[in-house]
Amino acid sequence: MDDLPDKKKPNTVTQDYKLVHSFYRLDIRPKRLMLLAVSHVDPLRSPRQQSPCKITITAEQWVATFPDVSNPYRDLKDSGEALMGKYVHLKSSRSGKWIHWVRDVEYHDDQGRITVHIEEDLLPYLCAPGGLVQFSTLNLVNVAGLRTFASIRLYELLNQFKLSGIRQIGLDELRKLLATEKAYPLFYELRRWVLEKAVKEINAKTDLIVDFKTVKTGRSVTGIKFYVTEDQQKDLFS
Repeated sequence: MDDLPDKKKPNTVTQDYKLVHSFYRLDIRPKRLMLLAVSHVDPLRSPRQQSPCKITITAEQWVATFPDVSNPYRDLKDSGEALMGKYVHLKSSRSGKWIHWVRDVEYHDDQGRITVHIEEDLLPYLCAPGGLVQFSTLNLVNVAGLRTFASIRLYELLNQFKLSGIRQIGLDELRKLLATEKAYPLFYELRRWVLEKAVKEINAKTDLIVDFKTVKTGRSVTGIKFYVTEDQQKDLFS
């Protein structure tokens, strides 16, 4: 459980655990755009107070947050277009629902800015005015250097367990969470091309130190046990 703040901290992204553990697939740029947009949502205010939730992001903000980009104007436009029609699948033990990320996106060619209208049905998973007990918060600076969707998703999934230090995820569920069900059907491929690369990048570029080992049932790998600690001394700006 994260500490409950008195007010929203700048450049932080707060999400309901259900949203963190949902299933969806996005490329890296639209994923970054959603993170940056959500960082402007105040989790301590109700959805009604922030509806309609229209967030304007400039090219200058984009570069300041993600300094590795080469063409922020193109990135903003392409990211906004890529978000249209994309949805997230939130699943519980007996039911599930699909929610679009955005209602609409408006790009201003002559001004180098984009306005993202976050879907109203998504706001309850971003706002908890009554308390953030079932919510997780990350700082954008900790994921700004990550270059793949899988790396960001794995960071999100492990960030809330940095106090307990251990997180075990079933292999089939992990494939869905990282959107790799079809891309890497064999485990050694998933391990080599997704898990090892994501863990290496997280360890090099974020405040987390991650390791993992396989969990087997008989001779088959059926899960992954992650070990997570926080490196508070790491200089993320170097």
